[in-house]
Amino acid sequence: MHEFETTLDLLKSIYPIYPTSGLKCDGCNLGQNYYSDGYRCVRSGLFFHKECTSSNMKICNVYHPQHSLHVKVVSENENKDGQCRICRGNLPKLYYYCLICNFSIDLICAKKEVKMKIEGSKTHTHPLSLIPKMIIFTCHLCGQSDDRFPYACNLCDLNFHKDCGESTHEINYYCHRKHFLKRFTRVPSYTDGKCCMCGNKLHIVFYHCSICNFSVDVDCAKNPPPFTLLNLKVHEHSLNLMPQRKFVCNACGMDDDPNPYVCSQCNFMVHKNCIDIPRVIKVNRHAHRIFYNYCLDAGDWKCGVCHKEINWTCGAYSCSACHDFSIHLRCATRFGIWDGIDLEGISENTLEIKSYEVIEAGVIKHFSHEDHTLKLKEENDEANDLCMLCKACIYPIFSSPFYSCMECNEFIIHQKCAYLPKRKKDSLYKMWTTLTNKYEDKNICDACHNISTGFKYISDNGLITLDVRCGSIPEPFIHESHPLHSLYINYSTEDKFCIACGDKKTMVLSCEECEFFLDIKCSTLPKMVKHQNDKEHFMSLCYGEKTKEQYWCEICEEKLNPEKWFYSCNHCGTTFHIKCTTGDLMWMKPQKKDASYTYLILNNRLTRPICVSCHSRCQFESFLKLDESIVCSTECLTRIIKIMR
Repeated sequence: MHEFETTLDLLKSIYPIYPTSGLKCDGCNLGQNYYSDGYRCVRSGLFFHKECTSSNMKICNVYHPQHSLHVKVVSENENKDGQCRICRGNLPKLYYYCLICNFSIDLICAKKEVKMKIEGSKTHTHPLSLIPKMIIFTCHLCGQSDDRFPYACNLCDLNFHKDCGESTHEINYYCHRKHFLKRFTRVPSYTDGKCCMCGNKLHIVFYHCSICNFSVDVDCAKNPPPFTLLNLKVHEHSLNLMPQRKFVCNACGMDDDPNPYVCSQCNFMVHKNCIDIPRVIKVNRHAHRIFYNYCLDAGDWKCGVCHKEINWTCGAYSCSACHDFSIHLRCATRFGIWDGIDLEGISENTLEIKSYEVIEAGVIKHFSHEDHTLKLKEENDEANDLCMLCKACIYPIFSSPFYSCMECNEFIIHQKCAYLPKRKKDSLYKMWTTLTNKYEDKNICDACHNISTGFKYISDNGLITLDVRCGSIPEPFIHESHPLHSLYINYSTEDKFCIACGDKKTMVLSCEECEFFLDIKCSTLPKMVKHQNDKEHFMSLCYGEKTKEQYWCEICEEKLNPEKWFYSCNHCGTTFHIKCTTGDLMWMKPQKKDASYTYLILNNRLTRPICVSCHSRCQFESFLKLDESIVCSTECLTRIIKIMR
């Protein structure tokens, strides 16, 4: 068994992670309201706080003194049935467990300071001591049975929950000065069962005012919010807490928290969570930085994210360059919209860099072919020659405008590929990347998982590699299959089903108004292709049809689901599976055998070779020669590599 030195090393062995910032941590389930440094998984989208990845590999815990506890990392597909033995919450992706006993606790409970004895209790006359065992007991105060870790009086043979043992009969709570709050162990039916300060569900013991129907849980009773706040970004004066007041927040325009902080001289009210809002941010829904304003100009404003009305008298973000663009505060600071970086005081000097230099009209010099100049051509006179491949995207050049070298016949590139920026921030992982044409580097795209021998975008830290198709996906993304609405990058731990192929994915392009999900691989499928089975015509990408008619693939001669995407010939009426048409290796350039261990060969011979992995005849347009073996797809290649390891 491999011994890992740190929790981060163990995490890296299971998840392909890269450093970034995020909200809720899948290692501890905390972080709903603030951004933190950490790591995100490229494959699953899971996020882990930096503090959680720095947890000790092994600990000793007073709740389980007989054995050490070891850190456990759960993979995204592994079932993790079980609860934390302390708080009874569901176990997250990171937790501690005993190798011998059926005992597990989450990171939060493992790091909490444990009180071994309760002295001077208002509930009982004698000291109460923790029994670090999972035993069944009945709490003397609330009368509820439990099965773990009581605080016991050795003289009276009585047991208590920790909160019950530390509680008092009544408290004078400064957030509710009108009346004393009485201790309750049963939630009255006339209440909503929630703490009036934090909104969490009330548990075994809490404090309540029956006259005002006001309740606080034990945590809020022990740690009340500060009464006065000073030196704030959101307002020039000090703010005082005024709980239990219905109001509309002047910062975000929402009315979902009845505990405002108030400036009486300005009639200003704000949520506690809206006090330290960032002043200048960059969101992935807009090309420019946006700035927080206390109010907008009078008029009808629509949010650039949720498309709902913005109350112009409340605060919102707006763009100084685009005077009709604004976003709700909460929409702008949502995870997946904002990267968590406050840009106030940071100069805007990380702009996209061009990859070419204009020499004259229709003539450029490209960074990837510096010795010669390139001339623009509008049509390809040899459009039927499938070997005329774009150097950048490795896709045939048919009728699109393209550049070709003026001095040699070895370089040709689509116009849109030639204009790709040399340096840009990618939409998928929100990382700064640089365009490279070095073919000896990693050839598997981290987004679509296709093998590509074309140009690639590589992140500054070297962890992310994207082919030019995935690296140039914009946000918002417009696709012909869903013309009414724009698509946005969606990171989710829940599986989403791609409308094109039906596969389950965690990172997709999604429509916020429809149940429409498109995985990254399908979003870059070419609209027009050619195949050796129909050399005379182009085949068009079809976005599914509602029909009872049975379709068949002309290549594999098997059934085709017409509700999923497929290719068809408008002249012949033939239909083809997408994989049968393009194969797995369409983004690799065919080549003759050279010093490379793996190279691509066109499957245009009289007899089709047999794949060494699946033992079937290769039916796609090309196959890989792996040393002396034949491999028909990336799936078979992955299987062979695993065996070789």
